[in-house]
Amino acid sequence: MEEVRFDRMVVPQVVARRNACNLAYLPVGSLEWHGDHMPFGTDYFTVTHIAEEAARRFGGVVFPPVYYADVRYILQECRVEWRKTYARTMGVPEAFAAAFPLQNADGSPGYEGPTQPDDGPPPKEPLDFTKAGQEAEFARHIARILLEIHLYGFRHILLLPGHGPNPAYCKRAEEVYKENVARRSAFGPPARTFTWFYIEAAKECEPMLKNHWIHADRWEGSVTAVAAPGTVHTEFLPSDPEALVPAYLGDPYLHEDTGYNPALRHLWHSFDYFDPRNGTSVEYGQAQVDHVVTRVGDALDGLMRGT
Repeated sequence: MEEVRFDRMVVPQVVARRNACNLAYLPVGSLEWHGDHMPFGTDYFTVTHIAEEAARRFGGVVFPPVYYADVRYILQECRVEWRKTYARTMGVPEAFAAAFPLQNADGSPGYEGPTQPDDGPPPKEPLDFTKAGQEAEFARHIARILLEIHLYGFRHILLLPGHGPNPAYCKRAEEVYKENVARRSAFGPPARTFTWFYIEAAKECEPMLKNHWIHADRWEGSVTAVAAPGTVHTEFLPSDPEALVPAYLGDPYLHEDTGYNPALRHLWHSFDYFDPRNGTSVEYGQAQVDHVVTRVGDALDGLMRGT
């Protein structure tokens, strides 16, 4: 199998693939809790595998995924509706997750992300703990990587976010990258870039996805089992059918203390359908991956043509 991973290639290999198709893929994931049965690297395993399959089919080179420096306020372990389960199963203080609360100012589940005040000595080089500050830093981090890819001679870059909130940061990074390329004439014109979120394509193959967002479910578990064999452990799922699967979905769909939301009873059949105990399999995941990779080809047509 021909090597497509930039970090494992030597100069002649890179140049040959770049000459054949001047295209780079940048997977952008995260390290995030996905319960006891799925790996922390899920959100970059999936899109890295998709990128590598696309590179073998359509051409191009896959750069190492981004998975550090994500925004703490948007990670599942920081959700108020799952915080106790996460802290208990991981064996860490609940205060660790509560320090970056994915909740509203009144303590309810939400996205306002109130920032806790410092109560210790000021550091010489403070890290920005605010949600807005972390978002800006993450976008700049991605933008700097885009510039690195540019400097290796690539003129088309497809960004593949694997974590739900990351498409917005990728698009912001595209603009930051292009503005900074313009600072130096030596860099030449910026590469053509495009952010493409694979979940949108997956909804074509799995219509039930339109009912709610996914997390630690049958669909994501199956795709991860294909992308990173041996990392999904269904044996750690609760055996009691009435027990909630840790990290599966969240507010407004379900809560670790109260279960499924009665106000969304019309979607309960969908929750059961995606429960990871109901059909997580490599066969199901492979069908989803095959469809997504085909749709990557359509996105690349537009990117390479500049449309």
